[in-house]
Amino acid sequence: MTTTRTTAASALLLLSALALAGCATTPGAAASGNTGSSGSDAGSAAPSQDADVEAAWLDGGRAVGLVTYGSSSCQPVVGEVTASGQTVTVELSDPEGMACTRDYAPRASYVGLPTGVDPTQDVDIVVSGGYTGDADLDGVAGLEGSTGGVNDEMLPSAGWFDDAGLVLLTWGSSSCPPVFETVALDGDAVRATEATPAADQVCTMDYAPRLSVVAVEGVSDDARPGEIVLVSPAGDEQRISIIG
Repeated sequence: MTTTRTTAASALLLLSALALAGCATTPGAAASGNTGSSGSDAGSAAPSQDADVEAAWLDGGRAVGLVTYGSSSCQPVVGEVTASGQTVTVELSDPEGMACTRDYAPRASYVGLPTGVDPTQDVDIVVSGGYTGDADLDGVAGLEGSTGGVNDEMLPSAGWFDDAGLVLLTWGSSSCPPVFETVALDGDAVRATEATPAADQVCTMDYAPRLSVVAVEGVSDDARPGEIVLVSPAGDEQRISIIG
């Protein structure tokens, strides 16, 4: 569980409103201090800006979803990731030369963990570079941690980062992350129904991790669901355990 709460709650409420309006819940990033007169900004952050940072376990403890707040259209760039014991340092910066929308939303970046980090024990995450901040992750029994290789299975996974917010990892085209039409509690699970893609949608041919920040209304810290049910546009269902 991370230490930041007030900013997370506010941003998640905004995210819920955008989702109801048909906006995509997509990972991205930008500095809130950028300026411009056209409604979008160059995505260049001032060095070492303080940031609210949160994190969620993903991929069986091999990775984390690092949550920051800012423009939804510009995803932060993850640089070098190092570890000293249970302290993980992540270089994070804004992309250069990009125009970023001036909204304010939670975005998640995929961070593969170095070998030697034990996800069954508490982990401190320190962010350096264009952003500065830190987050704490509670250890979770049963997580395996990184072995230094690529996870060939590339299965979806999810983890809680806040009382009412989770990070969802899926794999596919980096330019076409899933967009959810509805997200709601369904008994002891979260049900997320994916919207039908536009007929003229064009996706790149890469295969990469896509992180979505999902806001779930009505969840309390002592009774959070342990599963999320992903419903495809065709109605197919996939159950995924939520870590945390």
